[in-house]
Amino acid sequence: MKKRQKPPNYVLILVILWLLPCVGRSEQDSAFQQGLEYVKLRLYPQAMDTFKSILSRHPTDVDALFQLGSVYRLRDELALAIETFNTILTLSATDRAYGLAHLSLSEIYCQQSELAVAEQHAKVAVQQCPQMADTHYRLGYIYTHQAKLDKATVAFKQALVLNPDFSEVYEWLGFIALMHEQPQRAVEYYRTAIQKKPYVQSAYYNLAKAYRLLGDIEAATEQLKRFQQMKTYSDRTYALESALEETPMNTELRMQLAEIHLEYKHPAAAIATYQAMLRLNPDFTDGYDKLARLYMNLNRPRKAIPLFQKVLALNPNAIEAHVRLGWLHTALKEFKMAESHLQTAIEKMPKLTLAYHGLAEIYTKQGHIGKAIEIYRHITQIEPNDRDAWKALRNLERLQAMPLRKP
Repeated sequence: MKKRQKPPNYVLILVILWLLPCVGRSEQDSAFQQGLEYVKLRLYPQAMDTFKSILSRHPTDVDALFQLGSVYRLRDELALAIETFNTILTLSATDRAYGLAHLSLSEIYCQQSELAVAEQHAKVAVQQCPQMADTHYRLGYIYTHQAKLDKATVAFKQALVLNPDFSEVYEWLGFIALMHEQPQRAVEYYRTAIQKKPYVQSAYYNLAKAYRLLGDIEAATEQLKRFQQMKTYSDRTYALESALEETPMNTELRMQLAEIHLEYKHPAAAIATYQAMLRLNPDFTDGYDKLARLYMNLNRPRKAIPLFQKVLALNPNAIEAHVRLGWLHTALKEFKMAESHLQTAIEKMPKLTLAYHGLAEIYTKQGHIGKAIEIYRHITQIEPNDRDAWKALRNLERLQAMPLRKP
């Protein structure tokens, strides 16, 4: 199976970091939460210092040990990661923490191709955390690489029972189907993997292989084309992410990364990139503007409005932010707020026809046809070639001239 290996596997490690650990830890532990925030922002030296500081005061803090070991993994310092996770195994940890340490060790030993050791750790992880899809997935991954395909299938299907959206599981089940000379079943698995996670290049490559085995050359060619697109996307984002690990405060690089995500129609990744950038640079006006526009394009006005308000707080002369807030509040039928922002924009730029169009729309929606006509007439005076204004004006004048129907 064609899979690109990029140690350390940032995404899979973060799945465990954010979804699984920290049992019993108070949300008020600001130092610990700050350490987690550093990891999210890939500020690994600061994260290590934070967790080490916690451990200097509380050497048996299992959560801090687990996070420190995970940071070592993200930095590809595997010997230190192994030592840290093994420390957890010597403590009276909870079953969950104990299982997570074994799972992490299993993943490391897989990375080092020590499958026998990895298998033992994975089995204990399954025993300790039987309701966690990742433990069954890891065991299935190991069985696949040991050519124990029947056992792998059982483990993978159990992972899907616990997490039906686990895209990597569908990929490996597709691989097993190909090994069993079942290309049609492989097609179904790979298509499901792509549906669950459309931005992973390997699924397209292997789907093309399955189509070739079925004799569908046209479909295979199309999937190879998609594979190449996703490979290019992966290469470009990986290069920027690698550079950001060296210079995490580089705003320009994060802006470029977000733009690439948008180019390949991956808005969730772009949103995460902008959010990280703004946590690092809370006074970066363009960042708030870009994220607000993205939410606006995604038709999420409640998300966009506070971001445009932040733009205005940082730059009161950002006229376009007023216009966009006018549109957003109009869409939410919050007409007073919308009118206020558009009037402010007009005060700052009296010939801004976009703002007048927004006002006319508000009045039209409220049934104030006379006021809307007045606004459109004013637009045609400012910009005689505005076809949209002329069209709207004629339509409203005809509407106004129509006799009222008697009840």
